[in-house]
Amino acid sequence: MNIESDKNEPKTKTSVKNVLASVKLTIFLMSLTALTVLAGAWCPQESASGKEKVVEQFGPDAASLLSQLGITDIYHSPWFLSLIAMLTLNMIACSFMRVFPRVKLLSKPLPFLAGKDIGKFPVNASVVLAKEEKSALASVALKLASKGFKVSTSEEKLLAEYGKYGRLAATVTHIGLLTLLVGVTITSWTGFSGFQPVLLNSHLDFHESEHSKLWVGKLPDWTVRVDATRREDHPTGEPKQWFSKLTVLGKDGKELVTQEISVNTPLSYKGVDIYQSSWGLDHIVLNFNGNERRLDLRPMGKLYAAFLPLDKDTMMLFSVRCDGSPIKVFAKRPDWEAPRIISEISKDKPAKLGPVSIMLVKTMPVTGLQYKCDPGLPVTYAAFAFIIIGVLMAAIPHRHVWVSLETASPAAKPSGDGSDEIATGMQSAEKGNQKVLYFGGRSVKAKVGFERLVKDLERQIAAEFGESNIVPVLKTHIDVESDSQKQVNPEKAGSKKEQVLAGTASGAGNTENAQGES
Repeated sequence: MNIESDKNEPKTKTSVKNVLASVKLTIFLMSLTALTVLAGAWCPQESASGKEKVVEQFGPDAASLLSQLGITDIYHSPWFLSLIAMLTLNMIACSFMRVFPRVKLLSKPLPFLAGKDIGKFPVNASVVLAKEEKSALASVALKLASKGFKVSTSEEKLLAEYGKYGRLAATVTHIGLLTLLVGVTITSWTGFSGFQPVLLNSHLDFHESEHSKLWVGKLPDWTVRVDATRREDHPTGEPKQWFSKLTVLGKDGKELVTQEISVNTPLSYKGVDIYQSSWGLDHIVLNFNGNERRLDLRPMGKLYAAFLPLDKDTMMLFSVRCDGSPIKVFAKRPDWEAPRIISEISKDKPAKLGPVSIMLVKTMPVTGLQYKCDPGLPVTYAAFAFIIIGVLMAAIPHRHVWVSLETASPAAKPSGDGSDEIATGMQSAEKGNQKVLYFGGRSVKAKVGFERLVKDLERQIAAEFGESNIVPVLKTHIDVESDSQKQVNPEKAGSKKEQVLAGTASGAGNTENAQGES
């Protein structure tokens, strides 16, 4: 039993490592993360919109259930933190077991290959050299170097490599992903965020901030005072922009920073960003015969309305605009089809309704401030830089070209310029063994471009050093003579060939003249 358990133990460890570094696990965790993010986008987050927005959209009962499930603050939930932790472990295992070890291959030298091995590549070519064999090899080296290849030579062999560091694309990308997970982890454990509607001349504090349940951060000891807030409208009455003048106060009450913010122009102080998120009117204060009364306002389309019941059948309505125009006073009874306007009031224009004098004391605006502290943001920026660099490196094609200069026998020598095999064999028989330049290789990406490169290289070398520079031997019916006839009268055969070549060069008669002479 002990022996069997000892044998099985290494297999279990290896299996755990393989599962932890599995690509399938990565896809599964990323899918869950994507679903979690979609759920967070579907449900308004309390840290960004406030609890009232969730209740307004789903109702009290559904909002309570979503809050218990953690969906209203999903990015701070233990589920999301556990998911990020699992994804981090998976990325670390996958990187160190599958990706990072490939870096060692960059320092491993590649061997020089012979012609028979070069011919096994899907892209290869060969050229029979007629002169300056060494110069041909040097010319290939220069042509490859001009195209960005790193060239190394060994006697009559050559190895060229392009895009070597493009092989680091996966490594750099994984470093970026790991860095991104580190940034998210830092923010989840030490950052905070929130939304708070703040009245004019009131203070924003951070005691109701939203953060993870396993939070280890620290809230600021300073507050923010709203000194002024306003709204700009389009000519149609639609809101154009919201503004708020904020002052940062130290814990001793000293004013530290003052700045006017607007949408997309936040106040940043000690790592906390405060944004203008919403704007509205909260309430109005009216004076009734010397007695002040506060009436809460409700949004009614482009307007705000306050309701004051006078008795069980009569309701008084106050219609308020955001531009500071006079407040319209309406009365509504059940037997009326619509409310009836009875007066207008402003700070400078009170209204007299029978024995009651009504005066506007103030209209109180409320500004919605959203704040967040993201300590992992610099790390996240660095992560995206790594990921972008990795993606760009992945677009670099990784290519190898091997070249070998070898001596080929007449029977085995290939025809580099496409001339007839019989004519090539005759030339080889007359000249003896010749040098053949073999070249070929592989490309991980952009294979069509690599094939074109090899073909262009073949044409250039053949034009400069190949047998295409020699007048080709033409195949005619004379060349089909038997060996016995050539041995009986070799001079006659030679003279006939010369006549054929001469006739071809002059362009007179061509094959018919050659047949007439024979």
